[in-house]
Amino acid sequence: MRCWFFITLTSACALLSLMPLADHLVARWQVSQLLQRATKNAHVAPSRRSCDATRLERPDPIATAPRASWGDIGGCGAGGAGGSTAGGVRWIGRSVTGGLIDVQCLSSATQSHGGTFTAFSTRLATGAVFQKWVFALNIPLLYKTGEVNVLGATKRAHIAGFGDMSVEVTRKLGIANASVLTLSASGPAGASEAVRQGVVLPQSLQMGSGVLSFSGVFQHTLDRDWGLIVLGANGTYAGWENSIGDFRGSSGGAFGYAGYIWGPFVPSVGLGLTGQFEHSRERGRPLDDPLFIASPQLAIEWASDTLALLLASTVSVSYKGLESVNVTLGVSASLF
Repeated sequence: MRCWFFITLTSACALLSLMPLADHLVARWQVSQLLQRATKNAHVAPSRRSCDATRLERPDPIATAPRASWGDIGGCGAGGAGGSTAGGVRWIGRSVTGGLIDVQCLSSATQSHGGTFTAFSTRLATGAVFQKWVFALNIPLLYKTGEVNVLGATKRAHIAGFGDMSVEVTRKLGIANASVLTLSASGPAGASEAVRQGVVLPQSLQMGSGVLSFSGVFQHTLDRDWGLIVLGANGTYAGWENSIGDFRGSSGGAFGYAGYIWGPFVPSVGLGLTGQFEHSRERGRPLDDPLFIASPQLAIEWASDTLALLLASTVSVSYKGLESVNVTLGVSASLF
């Protein structure tokens, strides 16, 4: 993909994110009048807050599966809790939960330093089976292209396959599930020693890391009358060197996102900050990879009780300049 294509999609997401803000300013006084009229009549019309009754009644999660996606804080939805990752994109709005099994797919295309990385990540998770716990399996399918030096000549390598698969467990905290703690472990399922024309591919073109890694994410959702704010922190430990001397530095970070509830749509904007504790190594030699990266995100989501769609764009920058540009399309569905 060309850079102009990514810039165009990013601009489109930005415009879509700003449209609800204008709508909010125009309609605010109308909402105030409606609330005053409703108070006088001693009757509150159904609204986005109508899901508060669901929170207090604590209905059986399986019996109410079709409407369970409205039972949590954050626009009565997922609030960005859990999800497969592709290009660092995060679900912010309702997404969907409530079926016995939730399926989430993210398809992303990333341009980075002359290479193109395409990922299709699938997440299978328990939905309404457990009220406070979620167990999930993440399966990434990757396709990478990049330049490789073969006997002094620059050639373009193409490689496809499964990436490192991971399992995760999520614990929802609080009466309204406003806080979420997720722990995950990733196994070396992806190829980490791939060779093309007798040359071992660079670390960036390998499908996996070749070692175990562990990560954790904690996030809290603030519910507001206009939408939701998601704040959190994450960390990853991958402190082992694989069989060919490749090593990926452990990292930690923080993120913050805001989403505006506009009917079934949730435009959002946010920023993720990631710091790496040490440089990665390739064949035992330290790489000059950046130790700090900032990743702003623009996205818009549409959600029903059983289906949600996401369009997002993320740009990663460091003190070295532009690192990558990513566009992601996501689909989430509740089954059974």
